[in-house]
Formats: sequence, structure tokens, C-alpha cells
Amino acid sequence: MKIFFPVMLIIAVLFAMGCNGSRQITMAGPGMKFSLNHQDTAQDGTPMLLGRIDRKGLLQAPFSEWFNAEYASYQVNTAAAAPLQGKFTELDIEIFMGTWCEDSQREVPRFFKILDQLGVDEQRLRMYSLDDHPDRRKTSPQGEEKGKNIEYVPTFIFSRAGQEIGRIVESPQMSLEADMAAILSK
Repeated sequence: MKIFFPVMLIIAVLFAMGCNGSRQITMAGPGMKFSLNHQDTAQDGTPMLLGRIDRKGLLQAPFSEWFNAEYASYQVNTAAAAPLQGKFTELDIEIFMGTWCEDSQREVPRFFKILDQLGVDEQRLRMYSLDDHPDRRKTSPQGEEKGKNIEYVPTFIFSRAGQEIGRIVESPQMSLEADMAAILSK
């Protein structure tokens, strides 16, 4: 009987926590850790990544399905990419995307293929996957998007010495290669 009551109490608490019928995300404050490649569930019930991510997160199922397909099918325009060679030193890139977003599913794998072809070190790249919930639309748990004017995803922000020099928003105007060349020529 002494063991039975605490066990039943724990089961009742766990049951009550799991049956409240609503999904709740605790937004992490400054200094709080939120795991890299954190998987959550979008409002429509599909899996999504949320917060700071890297390519490894996009290479896990179910995200790998669209990432690998788009990456494999994209043909880098080598002539348009040629002016980019060697331009990524001392450059920082932030990508704000949504794994639930078709534009992100198209452009992010293409962006990685271009970086791979150019031999760019991913250490200078920071990527954040944003929420799709109406109450938290285009936000991340630690608020990395704050002050960045993120209205559409994906948004690729290019910075040098801490100063933004340009961005590609949602889809390129000409092509990713040509748009990056225009930004990096500044």
C-alpha cells in the first residue's frame, strides 16, 4: 500500500498532463537551452523542426524526403555561381525558414547545393526553423527572429562584420546564384 499510492499519484499527474487537449510550447527565455533540431508538431499535425537547426536536422525523416529530392534535382548554374567563389570568407549567413513552408522546402536545399559546390564552410551559417501556429507565426522559441524583420520564409540574411549587406526573401529575383552574386559584390 505504501508504494501503491505514490505510483498511482504519479500516473494520475502524467495522465492529466497528457490529456489537456491542447498543444503548448514553452518559449525559452534568454540563457535557456532549446535543443538543436528540436522536433515539434505543426498545427495541422505534421512534424516540424523548431528553433535552431542545422543540415543534420533536415536530413532526418520526414524532412529528408523533400530536402534530398530537391537537392538532387537542382542543377547549379556554374556560370552564375563562378563570381561567388572565395566571397564567403568573413561572411555570416542566417537562414530563417519553416519546414512546413513549400518555398523553404524548395530554396533551402538549393542553397545548400550551391554552398557545397563552392566548398563553403557551414560554420558561418546559422539556421532557424520558425513556427506556423497562428499565435506564434514566424517565431522561434528563443526569439532569434526578433529585430530581423522576418515577414516571409525562407529569408537568407548575409552579413559582413556584423552589418547586413543583403537578403533573399521567399524566392530569388533572378536565381539564388545571381542574387547572391549581386549581394556579395557589395
